[in-house]
Amino acid sequence: MSEKRTSPAAADTKKSWWPGWIWAVPLAALGIGGWLLVRFLTQGGTDITITFTDVFGISAGDTTIEYRGMNVGSVDDVILTKDGGAVQVSATIQDSASKFLKEGTLFWLRGANPSLSDLSSLGGILSGPTIVMEPGPGKSTDHFHGLGRKPALPRDRGAPVLFAVSFQGSVGDLSPGDAVKLRGFPVGEVKATAFNYDVKSGKIETPVTLALYPHLFRLQNAPASPPGDAFKAALNQLVSEGLRADLDRDPPFLGGYKVALKMIPGAPHATMEIANNLPEIPSAPGGGLQSIVNRFQNVPIDQIAQNLLDITKHIDQIASSPKLKEAIAELDASLRDIHSTVQDVGPKVDQLVQALRNTSQQLDQAARSADKTMGGAASQTGLQDTLREMKEAARSVRSLADYLERHPEALISGKPGD
Repeated sequence: MSEKRTSPAAADTKKSWWPGWIWAVPLAALGIGGWLLVRFLTQGGTDITITFTDVFGISAGDTTIEYRGMNVGSVDDVILTKDGGAVQVSATIQDSASKFLKEGTLFWLRGANPSLSDLSSLGGILSGPTIVMEPGPGKSTDHFHGLGRKPALPRDRGAPVLFAVSFQGSVGDLSPGDAVKLRGFPVGEVKATAFNYDVKSGKIETPVTLALYPHLFRLQNAPASPPGDAFKAALNQLVSEGLRADLDRDPPFLGGYKVALKMIPGAPHATMEIANNLPEIPSAPGGGLQSIVNRFQNVPIDQIAQNLLDITKHIDQIASSPKLKEAIAELDASLRDIHSTVQDVGPKVDQLVQALRNTSQQLDQAARSADKTMGGAASQTGLQDTLREMKEAARSVRSLADYLERHPEALISGKPGD
């Protein structure tokens, strides 16, 4: 019997279009790159140039542009201008904010100059500065001049009138753009600072040019004359009444510099003279940083320390007073009497009530004795609460005596509801 041999079946193979899992990574990268390209082309944007006097920590790819707290752009490149006198920043603004790119639009840096007077700027220490866009009027443009910090004055301030101030002391780091304030309101800005030495007189001066804005003063009932002349006349009147210029920092010693216009009580009569072709506002006596030091020196530290010593001494005298010790001893004896009476009297309610009334009187006498001993110093020493509690205790004991006199059965059954 012969065996029938069968030939092996031929394998059925099919070719797949998938090249293999090894190609998954490059294909995914290609897809992501294509998606980013499509997103960039659909979103678009407007290229602009902002010129700053310094780089201020601006970095391509890291520094963003914000409008109303929203990210509306980013910095693409930072280079020096051809003459090397400034920094040119190339940036892209999203299409949603491109309509605000007008001639009057401002770009300024937040966090470029961290200061305690502006806590929001302290974040720039770690994250670097942020360019803030503030839209304005005018024709469309793509070239702007950036500011190193937020403008100190509102935009609608009109034309300025220049004045001079000559500080006898140091002007510190006062620089153009610093605010000039009157009673806390911004009325101008520092235009320029200088240093002069008169060889003949040996006098050193640090003149400062101020740009004050009549619109921010809101003159009322001004005479019918050119705005600049009316404003100068009004300032001259204020100077004759004691207006002086002083140098301040906010907060003292740590914050940014500013020029403060103040009314000085008792200031000698003065009028504005002409200095360097500008009307000059007199400076406050000892103007400059020395005036800030003088204010701290005028604090009566010795007097405050002496008052503290007097209060401490008075407390020691009260604590060591024999009368106060006697009052405390009487109170302690009274409390012991109460405890003894409660144990011994038993049902003798009349004796208990009389003992309670005696104790109440002793508490009152102790409180009055202590109050008389301390005089008016009780509130200063913190013992007023103790005296009040002693008087409350006396009233409570009297109330208990009255209740037991009306309800003697309470010694056995207690108060109703207990």
